[in-house]
Amino acid sequence: MTGPARVDLHTTTITSSADAVYRRLEDVGQWSRMFEPTIHGAELARNGNKQTIQLWATANGEPKTWVSERDLDPAARTIRFAQTVTSPPVAEMAGEWKVLPLTEDSCTVELTHTYRAEDDSAESLAWIARAVETNSTKELSALRAACERDADSELSPFTFTDSVDTTVDPVLLFSFLDRGELWAGRLEHVAEAEMKEFSDGLQLLRMRTRTPDGDSHVTESYRVSQSPARLLYKQVTLPALLSLHTGEWTITPAGERWRVTSKHTVAIDPEAVPKVLGPGATVSDAKQLARRNLGNNSLRTLEAAVRWAGTAVSQR
Repeated sequence: MTGPARVDLHTTTITSSADAVYRRLEDVGQWSRMFEPTIHGAELARNGNKQTIQLWATANGEPKTWVSERDLDPAARTIRFAQTVTSPPVAEMAGEWKVLPLTEDSCTVELTHTYRAEDDSAESLAWIARAVETNSTKELSALRAACERDADSELSPFTFTDSVDTTVDPVLLFSFLDRGELWAGRLEHVAEAEMKEFSDGLQLLRMRTRTPDGDSHVTESYRVSQSPARLLYKQVTLPALLSLHTGEWTITPAGERWRVTSKHTVAIDPEAVPKVLGPGATVSDAKQLARRNLGNNSLRTLEAAVRWAGTAVSQR
């Protein structure tokens, strides 16, 4: 017999206009930049105010993906959602975002979840409740921080890209990027690499990376492999200067050649700047360093991928 659904409500107050907050909730493509549990979010389809989205996110430390249908109501500032493709142990999951204006520059956000577990298992229901509690608390806190951070553009995330054009086989290029567990033997700046693979193209890549000053640091990234031409990732164990690092590798046509691009979106942790770079260092200094180091590593990876793919072709 199917038991009653569980309903959980989480709320927060944000010093920002209700319309600005609503726009952030509607744009799931930006969620990985804002919500810690979200690895990647994508709009799959849109028909008026009917929206189909897919999210890749962690739940209780496990990477999951699901598809949801959302009903958008910009006038009422509400978004109702229901998962159409769930991930175990979830049997049903639905809910609503509601943005309630308090003043012109403040609002309350309510996030409701209604859910059932597979086979109405008490253990599974408790697992879902923990995930809902953890993720909802983190998401509302991150939403508040992102909206209020807009007043200081220097701390907002910034994005940059590096590209290489080539004529080598794009299938081989993607294979190089996808097989992150082999990078320690293929990339000079990677000292160690290990990767765990999950279903639905999800991966967890752990690396120890050498820095130009001879030091090294460990990073961990959840990745979404979308063969044959796109691989997205989000670092969950970050270098000391960063509070956010998401990115993607893409392979696209460029005339008669192929363009392999590395894209980074990064935010600086202002409290870490003087600790890492010394007294007097600024967020601007940290941005320049992050751009230089990440860009250099990206170009070295892209160039190594091209060399490897060319060698692999010649050995066929």
